Amino acid sequence: MSVDAGTSRIARALRAERDELVALLLRRDGHGRRPGALAPDDEAVLVEEAGMLVDALADALDHDRPLDVHDVDFLRPAIERRAARGDWIEDTTRGLRIVHRTIYERVATIAAETGDSAGVVAVGARLLELIDIASALAGEAWIEARELSRDGGTRRRAALLDLLVAGDDPGAHGLGDLAAELGLGEGTPVLAISARAVRGRDVAGDATMTAAVGALARAGGPPVLPLARLADDEVVVLRPVGADGPDRLVGALERTWRRLADGPVRLAVGISAVHVLPGGAREALADARRARERVPTGGGLLALPSLAPLDWMTLRAGATTWTLVPERVRTFLEEDARDGGQLTHTFRSYLASDLNVKLAARRLHLHANTTRYRLGRIAERTGLDLRRLDDVIALHVATLLHDGRTAAGSGGEPDAGPR
Repeated sequence: MSVDAGTSRIARALRAERDELVALLLRRDGHGRRPGALAPDDEAVLVEEAGMLVDALADALDHDRPLDVHDVDFLRPAIERRAARGDWIEDTTRGLRIVHRTIYERVATIAAETGDSAGVVAVGARLLELIDIASALAGEAWIEARELSRDGGTRRRAALLDLLVAGDDPGAHGLGDLAAELGLGEGTPVLAISARAVRGRDVAGDATMTAAVGALARAGGPPVLPLARLADDEVVVLRPVGADGPDRLVGALERTWRRLADGPVRLAVGISAVHVLPGGAREALADARRARERVPTGGGLLALPSLAPLDWMTLRAGATTWTLVPERVRTFLEEDARDGGQLTHTFRSYLASDLNVKLAARRLHLHANTTRYRLGRIAERTGLDLRRLDDVIALHVATLLHDGRTAAGSGGEPDAGPR
């Protein structure tokens, strides 16, 4: 039996025995805890955490991939809550050692039943990797939470976020030192993130949304934890923008969105354009919310720094704007979409080729005469002359408006992703 086949079979066995393993983990964990260390509300969280650790290991085995901190980020919210109320970090690290021993014992039993020694070595290495990463994250989250809870740190951060969004001066409210520490002084360029769950919250609960706050806040590895909160089911993050601009951050947020979507929650995320403090926080949050509202109902990410001005203008256009498009053009776009969009695709290639028919033909892998024929069909059906710049712009705007209407009425395809 190959190592790949063995690890895959062990992964299936771990999934099949997930509930039994979790129950055993909780019994072992409970026997060694200090009296009163486990609050009644923690048991459900521990069940969820233990099950997700088993899932993370099984997924890594199934795909033969290394684990990283994002596989265990779901642990962070509960660890932060325990640290804030004064729990010991040793309780968490001890629980992780129990996870390691319990799962490894079961893996060894499975391997002994089949004689697959190579499989148990491979799984043992992945399991040790999982526990190492989880232990490192636990220590980081515990220290961070204790720092935030010192002198009302969490409350001060929430108050600072509210002040900035309201356009008030943090210094006038005794928060100038915190604003300076977070790099949020006057003249600082910032962007905002607004997110809501479109699927998964009803299954995963508030802990998952709290984890989403942390994931979005930490995307891109900021040197200082930015301002972030969860209120009324909305995640809000306010982040300073470095000298390198927003592109790297947007890319990190897109990767974070995908990781969350692959897990228990799918979000609709809006990312603002860059604005400047002191008044920029309010404008940035308004931007982010408008962008989020234009994400398809199935979820996704819309980042304004990645859009051209015309794209954003057409996304914000209402139903009245569509009625201003000539009827022949509207009819053409709707009918061509039903027929597969061949002519519209040809027009986009023509536009991307700076109105050069031969270059568009190469892009489309067509003969130039075929491309000319298709452009002629578009002109015939729309009444537009695609050699005139004004007519080309008119059709381009109409196609963007049609795209926006299609996305809004799509019901949100399951695979809708970052835009």
